[in-house]
Amino acid sequence: MIQPGFEELVDQFILEAHERLDHVESLLLMMHEAPPPDIQEKLVEAQREIHTLKGNAGMMGLKDLQVCAHSIEDEIAQIDHTSPMIEKSLTMIDEFRRLSECIFNEKAPKAPPSSLKRAPKNTNVNIIRGQGSVRISFMALDELMDLLAEMVIFRNRLTDSICRGRHMEDSIRAWDEVEKAQESLIKTLAFIQNQVMNLRMVPLSSLFGGLRRIVHDESVRCRKEVSFVVTGGDTPMDKAILEVANEALGHIVRNAVIHGIESPLQRRRSGKSETGTILLRATALSNEVIIEIRDDGAGIDPQVLVHRATEMNLTLNNQENIFKLLFQPGFSTQTIADISAGRGLGLSVAAEAIQRLSGRIEVTSEPGRETCFLLHLPLSVSITKALIVQVDGEDYALPLSSVIEHLHFSPEKGNIVNHAGVFKWRSGVIPLIDVGSVFETSTGLRHTGYVIIIEADGRRRGLLVDELVGIQEIVVKGLDSMFGNPSGIGGSTILGDGRVVLILDPSGLCSLKPFISTEY
Repeated sequence: MIQPGFEELVDQFILEAHERLDHVESLLLMMHEAPPPDIQEKLVEAQREIHTLKGNAGMMGLKDLQVCAHSIEDEIAQIDHTSPMIEKSLTMIDEFRRLSECIFNEKAPKAPPSSLKRAPKNTNVNIIRGQGSVRISFMALDELMDLLAEMVIFRNRLTDSICRGRHMEDSIRAWDEVEKAQESLIKTLAFIQNQVMNLRMVPLSSLFGGLRRIVHDESVRCRKEVSFVVTGGDTPMDKAILEVANEALGHIVRNAVIHGIESPLQRRRSGKSETGTILLRATALSNEVIIEIRDDGAGIDPQVLVHRATEMNLTLNNQENIFKLLFQPGFSTQTIADISAGRGLGLSVAAEAIQRLSGRIEVTSEPGRETCFLLHLPLSVSITKALIVQVDGEDYALPLSSVIEHLHFSPEKGNIVNHAGVFKWRSGVIPLIDVGSVFETSTGLRHTGYVIIIEADGRRRGLLVDELVGIQEIVVKGLDSMFGNPSGIGGSTILGDGRVVLILDPSGLCSLKPFISTEY
């Protein structure tokens, strides 16, 4: 029974409770790798967090949560720092989460918060709990309010300039006034945009607790010894991207424990340490974040993949990376499915999640030594720079991050190889994709225009278009579900003149076969 007057604070209490529980869980999971003095410090810190949580639950009148927190506090107090056993504490933490979710569902049964995603039926935590909010400092809000005030001033200045310009005989002077006001407004809006984007950025380390729990639970279930090492936790990522990366990383890390890391006996026979290692490293570049997940396990034998693909009647182009088979829905080298894996869905789900962000996954492996997954993710998906191109009278937006260069096109620069158009570029040739033929607005390879060299998923293509309109900053919008997921289209946007245009998907375009033609 919630204490009268505290009903409006339930959401905030549950959010803070889960943040404290995540911290306690992280402290417990790191004990196996910490020296005894550090373990004692972590135990004291964990008890302090749970004690505060117990007091807050009591203040709110949430008796069941208070009792549960007291039990967790007692259990942590009994942990031996020389040989910490944490399984029971983790189970009790999961029970606290379940009780708190029930309380929220009773308050708002039709709208559970994203921070409290329902756990799976088994006792293992098979998902990473996303956080449905971000904390914002008052100073950041104060700066945003100052910028908003400036925007209002410059907006009024622009409006006034336009009104006065209508009555001025000197049109040049009138437009000068309008342009000055517009420039000031644009600068302020750029500052606001940058500030808002920064508010959406959260550190990658917010994922580490959930990933560490997955490694722990799966290693216990599989009776393996696994160390989880993370670097680059301070790397900032857009909250929306982080939540999708959350989904993909969970599947990849689980796969690394189950399929990558060998059993202690197998590792000993191979001359390895009995404890396997999974390394997660994040690096921020100018326009993307690269997340590396590397394990020192058995690696992936390409011949095994080919044999399994043959059994499943799957085909793979000889020019494509053999490891792409891993992302085929239903593909698995395991013949028996268990509670955590084996149905060939995990990596395909991870790939779909990354593709939704116009990102990509690269896989490398050395049999008997290691496997590495590289996730390439954009820094932000809501606002991006794009090259506006025109094809058969229609405008399209092409994300600038995928563009290498553009060149004038003429028939003598192209050629036909195996009935497919190719373009001579630098020291080689690349396949040509006629955008008009892809979307059926024209037939045949066009004779003039421009070739835009793009790169996605490690592949390069030349896009044939009529005109290059210019570079603009666009707001990315998703397509309505009724349109499905058309190949080569990644969303839509609205241009300054109010027209809606489609955003081209570089990854989807690069996966298309070159336009087949018999002549130019």
